[in-house]
Parts: sequence; structure tokens; C-alpha cells
Amino acid sequence: MTLPVGGYSFRDVEATYAPGAQRRLTGTFTVRLGEFFNGNIRSVGFTQGRLAMTQRLSVEPTVSVNWIDTPQGAFRTDLVVTRVTYTFTPRMFFGGLVQYNSVTDAISNNLRLRWEYSPGSELFVVYTEEQDTNPLRPDRFSELRNRGFVVKVNRLFRF
Repeated sequence: MTLPVGGYSFRDVEATYAPGAQRRLTGTFTVRLGEFFNGNIRSVGFTQGRLAMTQRLSVEPTVSVNWIDTPQGAFRTDLVVTRVTYTFTPRMFFGGLVQYNSVTDAISNNLRLRWEYSPGSELFVVYTEEQDTNPLRPDRFSELRNRGFVVKVNRLFRF
């Protein structure tokens, strides 16, 4: 969909609810109604979420669903993100991020291990991947869009 060049106004109303930090699940629930490129947008979401499974393991979910109706057409977008963090020690942790985006029909991940082996010196091992999730393909996860593997070591030298 292409939106015409021109001036647009965006006015919206948003309601949020954030449970207290003493809760096991924290985050912000949001409902929004408003204008979007001479059309309308309705959205619901949950952001800045955090669920402490144990003292070392936490999950951070984010969900956003948007219904958009413009003179050029109507569509829906979904974004689902989950970040998982496991802390082995105060100087070593594993973090994983998995994201689904309905606009790009893609699911991606970023997995990272960080180890501070000496104060100021770190080792990072990172793996990333993005795959096509087009529902019309016979094998929805068959098209690899991008993949990367990185190992980074930095060393602090004190003089």
C-alpha cells in the first residue's frame, strides 16, 4: 500500500495500566484509538513486560496488535517479542530474543552469551537468524533470509 504525499494529523487517545513492581508479572497494558494517515488505528499491546521465573531466569514478553483502516486499504499488524535472560553468575549471562513480525512475514532470533572473564574484558558469542514465515509456502520456515555468527573478545589493558 502506498500513502499519498501530503500533510496528515495524528490525534489519538491511549489508556494504559501498569501493575505494581511487587507483582510477579510487570509491564504496561495499552489500548489506543486514533487517527492514522487520514484513517483510523486501533491497537492493544503489552510492553516492558517482565516475568521473573527464578532469581536467575526472566522472560520479557511484548505484544502489539494494530488494526489500521485508511482510504487506501485496511490491514492488521502483529508484533510478538520474547526476551529470555539467564544469569549464570554476576559476570556471565545468556540472552535470547525471538521476534515475529506479521508485516515482514518473518521470525527472527538473536542468541547471545556474554562473559566478563576479567574486569573490563569480555567474550561475546552471538548467533542471529531470520526466516520467512509466508503462510502460502508449503514449508513456512523454508526460506532463510539472514544468518550470522559472531565471536568477539575484548581485553582491557591498564597502564
